[in-house]
Amino acid sequence: MNNRYWTIIVALILTSCNLTALEPTITPAPQPTPIPATSTPQIFSTPTIVPIETLLAVDTPTRVPTATLGITLASPRDQPVNCRFGPEVSYAIVGALTVGGKAEVIGKSIDVTWWYVKNPSDPSNNCWLSADFVVVTGNVDALPVVSPPEIGVNNIQVQVDPETLYVGCAAFPQTVSVTAQITTNGPTLVTWRWEASNGYVSPDETLLFEAEGTKEVRTILTLWSATDYWVNVHVLIPNDRSEGAFFKITCTP
Repeated sequence: MNNRYWTIIVALILTSCNLTALEPTITPAPQPTPIPATSTPQIFSTPTIVPIETLLAVDTPTRVPTATLGITLASPRDQPVNCRFGPEVSYAIVGALTVGGKAEVIGKSIDVTWWYVKNPSDPSNNCWLSADFVVVTGNVDALPVVSPPEIGVNNIQVQVDPETLYVGCAAFPQTVSVTAQITTNGPTLVTWRWEASNGYVSPDETLLFEAEGTKEVRTILTLWSATDYWVNVHVLIPNDRSEGAFFKITCTP
């Protein structure tokens, strides 16, 4: 009987120990370690510094002199072009625009068939280019209408043959030959005459120039004494102009 009680007591003790061992151990959940609050700096995008030369190269378009400077330019289509004194092929050639060259356009004819330009051969004066043979860039509408120039005689050359004559003092009269070249810058009718220091004045004569060019005239002067002489060609129309030459006759007794 006593042994039975002890058996029951031992069984109860072991049961109590097993119940205690089966109870789960509750481990407190770890608390997260607080992270100290720190201010996060704002991140700004730093622009890339571009040199000023690069900016100009990117943002500035290529400069075209005609548009930027407001200059109107003419260039040959495919061959050199004569630059004339006036807006017609009958006017004198005073310059030329070669292939690859440019001339500044400063005016136009009333029918816009000719351009008035700074002479590409001599920028100190102006001349005319035919619109058929050049390409013009720029604001042609803003160009002024230029009237054709006045046509006239622009050169006279006089030669006397011989320039010096030696004769006997009793060998008069003597004759000399006089030649003259009269040049105009365009089509015109020239009225002219001979004048000499011995008092000779010829009747007025005319020369028809259908285009710019040179025409030759001649005369023979008869002289009655030994002295120094001059002889002139005097143009009266379309402009007043006179040119001449000197010559001399010397006599020996």
